[in-house]
Amino acid sequence: MTTGSAPAVPRVGPAGMALAAMYALTIVGFPLITTLPVMLGRDSLSATLPYRAAMALLTLGIFFGWWLRGERILFSPAVRLTLVLWVLLIARMLYDTLVDPLPGDIFGMPVAQVLLLSLGACFIPSLVFLETPSAAALELARRGIEIVGLIAMLLILYLGLRGVFAGGILRRLATPVLNPISVGHLGVSVFIVALCGLAGSNALGRAFRWLVILTSVVVIVASASRGPILAALMVALTYSFVHRRRRRLGLARLVFRLALLGLVIAGIALAVNYLEQEGYISLIQRFSDTLEDVSALERIAMAVGAWQQFLDHPLLGSAFVELGSYTYPHNIVLEALMATGIVGGALLLANLAAGLLASMRLITTAPSAAWVGFIFLQYVVNGMVSGSLYLDTAYWAYGFGALVVARSLEHRAAQMPVPAPAAA
Repeated sequence: MTTGSAPAVPRVGPAGMALAAMYALTIVGFPLITTLPVMLGRDSLSATLPYRAAMALLTLGIFFGWWLRGERILFSPAVRLTLVLWVLLIARMLYDTLVDPLPGDIFGMPVAQVLLLSLGACFIPSLVFLETPSAAALELARRGIEIVGLIAMLLILYLGLRGVFAGGILRRLATPVLNPISVGHLGVSVFIVALCGLAGSNALGRAFRWLVILTSVVVIVASASRGPILAALMVALTYSFVHRRRRRLGLARLVFRLALLGLVIAGIALAVNYLEQEGYISLIQRFSDTLEDVSALERIAMAVGAWQQFLDHPLLGSAFVELGSYTYPHNIVLEALMATGIVGGALLLANLAAGLLASMRLITTAPSAAWVGFIFLQYVVNGMVSGSLYLDTAYWAYGFGALVVARSLEHRAAQMPVPAPAAA
């Protein structure tokens, strides 16, 4: 290979390609597939239903492959505890929807749709991530998120700017199907994989990834969503600290990088301020009125309601939704306590601890797989400010992924021969 060329991705077999597709599509599949019908002026169901069916078939195909190959999946204590938590969560949901149904529309949708999205699109597909991926499959997945995510972001930006050019004001970047939070987290995930792909790239690859990073930052800021912006800042700071430790950067280079980061942030702030003053966008007011906007007040009310439901039923929980709003309380810890009581809350904390430890192990010791840990951290942030245990596939999937990849690294290190002591 010529010095300075981009590293080639080793050949990936059919099983590895299927697993890589799950890693990628879990992040970028739905945003892309729901943007296409909007571009074409079609109903979103014309794309979402075939997409859901295709994902179900891919999931079943991977399960069938496990049976054919006799694949051994991760079944560690952390996974077992997580599955016990799943049993409690699913039992509560089934009781509240089928055995003793709650009155009214849950999550604002029919019960059949709630069960389909939770069981068929969240819990069951996440089990796929208990399979150990090869290094080649992980790299294929990372590049898939990078490329498909860039396409999705450009389409979403086009839809947002089309309204601005028609005389509208861009308050928050979104589509008729994707809310601003989903758009923002798409940007964060693509930002992560492009940032982690910079190391080892040739000049052309680095230029492409900086373009992806810039586009991601624009999408994150334009979404005007506090959760994604917080997640992106956390990822950037963690990456900078870990990267500095790996490369032993001197003080001068560290100061230069911090100054460069400050200039970039200042440039973005000036651009947003200019566009706001010219009447093209309306983003700054959302952050200046954080504790006064309607969505923030609603989430505070949901959190208070969920906590009160837990206090009223601390052992078994009371319901899988917050009874004042009939939706999730936008905080996974409160949701676990509300739905499954103190036992479920403790199991979720154990799941969080195991996933975070595995993610930090990947971030600090495995550059090629660090993006898996970063994406799990991203969705932990999302879970604390706007997520749901019943709907957030990426949280469960990448939590399992971090556990599996970290365990495979441990096994690989344990199998390495110990060097013989030097002769005296």
